[in-house]
Amino acid sequence: MDKNIALILLDQVRTDMLGAYGHNIVKTPNIDSIARDGMTFDQAYTPAAVCCPARTSLFTGQMPTNHKITRNVEKAAIVDPCKENPNIISALDEHNHLYIGKWHIGGKVLPRDFGFKGHNFDGYGYPGGRVYGNLVFDSSPKQEDRYIHWLKEKGFEVPYVTEAYFGENPHLQIQELYGLLHCPKEATLPYFVVEEAIDYIKKSRLEKKEFFIWLNFWGPHTPCVIPEPFYSMYNPKDVILEKSFYNPLENRPLYYEYISKMWGVRDASEEKWKEIITKFWGYITLIDEAIGIFIKFLKEEGLYEDIFLAVTADHGDAMGAHRLIEKGEFMLDKTYRIPMIIKSPEVIEKGSRNDEFVYLHDLTPTCSEFAGKEINKFFDGKSMIPILKNEDHTERKGILAQLAGHFVSFEQRMWRRKDYKLVFNASDKGELYNMEADPEEITNLFYEDKYKDIKKEMLNELYSEMQKIKDPLANWLYRIIDLI
Repeated sequence: MDKNIALILLDQVRTDMLGAYGHNIVKTPNIDSIARDGMTFDQAYTPAAVCCPARTSLFTGQMPTNHKITRNVEKAAIVDPCKENPNIISALDEHNHLYIGKWHIGGKVLPRDFGFKGHNFDGYGYPGGRVYGNLVFDSSPKQEDRYIHWLKEKGFEVPYVTEAYFGENPHLQIQELYGLLHCPKEATLPYFVVEEAIDYIKKSRLEKKEFFIWLNFWGPHTPCVIPEPFYSMYNPKDVILEKSFYNPLENRPLYYEYISKMWGVRDASEEKWKEIITKFWGYITLIDEAIGIFIKFLKEEGLYEDIFLAVTADHGDAMGAHRLIEKGEFMLDKTYRIPMIIKSPEVIEKGSRNDEFVYLHDLTPTCSEFAGKEINKFFDGKSMIPILKNEDHTERKGILAQLAGHFVSFEQRMWRRKDYKLVFNASDKGELYNMEADPEEITNLFYEDKYKDIKKEMLNELYSEMQKIKDPLANWLYRIIDLI
């Protein structure tokens, strides 16, 4: 049996807006079909809810403070994961290594520096920037843009954008939140990613080698510029704004409110918020449709049954929770919880669900074990193969997350258990939430006497976890642990 591996990474998706995770409006039939054939993890988390730290964790198998990238590299000193260090493909010496789509790992390194065949989009590398007519958002690749050539090869006209909405902040009119993209769906980025992936797998099969392929979409991350029928697919009247939307950010660091206002959505109307959310939903369905083409190809080629296939995301998106959008320096479950769906021959019970804590970078050692390779001792993640096989293993008590900031420097650590979540904001007020009674994280219990024992217990657990991985912020927490 060939040990082919495919990782599908969505960019910034809210997990509870996928059909496989219970949403009854958003159409994701293809992702749902993978869930029926595999195992769905209900408690999967990213180690950092911004792109570069999270993606580098998946690549290196390490926590952010260990691979040294704790912010997006555009907003911090450039640090690169050393090419001599272990990474997700370092043990897969018998595989062809294929990389398609968004990269955003490390600083100056590119996929080709590690021997990948495929794309080399530097930085955020948004292929629509400086290509789509009328598009303002410009985080374009500075070195090469395969998408431009692909459009020409396929005979597509250059798409253009209308009906763009930027939010209400006049000082931030540089990134569309949504817009109508004028082109056939076959010319969009999700279709581009999948067609390129299929092409490279076909080339790999001619070499009669096993393959590891990593497919990376640029969505549903804003800007949600999508064509019909996806742009109008969902009715704003079907959007139910959650309770936290009407109780936004009470008893939190003031900075959170600044982030909401910066995006120009804090004071946006309910009607406008519902429009934003329906475009996000439409983008999800567009990506799902493209994934369906990939699944169909795998089945036609006789690859689907034996492949290790994972669908996940680098991080989540607030998308209306607490009147926030996107991600950043706020440690909501909406931004830290991620989808994790695995279809593999190792799955004993198809269509099963699992509620154990797993990390995004648990996929790194999992790929090694699936391929029959030794798991590198420097990986912080743990293989999920025993979970897939229903074998004995040690469950985690909680999840540690790390962030040094996004728009500004703002050190945070999260300790998430099944019952409570604690957020240590190193230079601001702390947060504590009862996740069973208050899943929307509305009431901050950090300073309530009734919960001082829980707070102390969780601070000590957080400190212990930080010590285990030599987190540089542990010393600061130790110095003030009895003062907060």
